[in-house]
Amino acid sequence: MKFPVTGYVVFVHNNDIGAHAPQFCTLDEAEEFANGLRATTDLTVSEPIPVVATETKKSNLMEVKYGL
Repeated sequence: MKFPVTGYVVFVHNNDIGAHAPQFCTLDEAEEFANGLRATTDLTVSEPIPVVATETKKSNLMEVKYGL
């Protein structure tokens, strides 16, 4: 079974601030963000990494389903 890619994450790190990992819907958006940061800052920026759904869960909580 092949699991679907649900988005892309780009890891960003700064020694003074720490890590941040924004997520994007498409690979193009993630690459544009990562390349823009690399060009304009001295932050450590990863290549976009796919986020893969490995399981789905169905909620049984009525509050979640119906907003009660």
